[in-house]
Amino acid sequence: MRLLQAEKRKVSGFTLVEMAIVLVIIGIILAGVMKGRDIVRGSQVKQFSQGYAQKWVTIASTYYDKVGQHFMDGQDNGNSVVSSPNGEMDDVILASADANYSAASRATGLQALRNVGITPCTMIKSDLNNDAATTSCDNGYNIWERTVEGEWSGKSTVGVAFFNFLVNNARRNCVVIGGVPVDVAIGLDTLIDGQADGENGLCLNMSNYATAFNPGDWQDITDPGGTTSLSLYRWPDQDEAAKLANVVLVLDF
Repeated sequence: MRLLQAEKRKVSGFTLVEMAIVLVIIGIILAGVMKGRDIVRGSQVKQFSQGYAQKWVTIASTYYDKVGQHFMDGQDNGNSVVSSPNGEMDDVILASADANYSAASRATGLQALRNVGITPCTMIKSDLNNDAATTSCDNGYNIWERTVEGEWSGKSTVGVAFFNFLVNNARRNCVVIGGVPVDVAIGLDTLIDGQADGENGLCLNMSNYATAFNPGDWQDITDPGGTTSLSLYRWPDQDEAAKLANVVLVLDF
């Protein structure tokens, strides 16, 4: 009997010190996993920024420097000489529902860049080849769109367009990236402005969509030359983070 009791005393559980050590080890492991995930996400956002979003800003700026006119300014900029510019980016590229802004518009914009020595097909990083016939890129990729994966929204297709908006009571030419996962957009805002609020700086939140990005939505975004200020929004809370955002990148010309 005494031997049985002694044996029971030997089979005791973890002491408080041992449990504390185990919890500390688990905490260190979890912290490492979370840090690793943040590093990966940060790298993905940076890649999207440098390889797509801000690359289009560079292309628009280079076109202006070379030609003295704004990229996608009006309907007649298929050549380096534009017959009727108004000084504003107002030619929608992606609105597939409008025949004037579909394949022909993309080809026109691409040719305008090539005519002045800009090679977007080698500058833009895309993983889509669903529009090779209209983009005319030798590598087969659709430079106007690409896919981006959000932490909450999953993988979605984003697209680019060029507009002129009334921002803070001043006319500004802007590059708009549509259908961006909210967490990616927040990361982009942080990279560009140093903080993410969606309402200030050069990276702005124009609106959020609960559904997938639709290029046809571009037709309803703005009335170029109008007097209504662009409506801006703070980035949504996490309970709305599965939505997609239209990100406005304000140009300095």
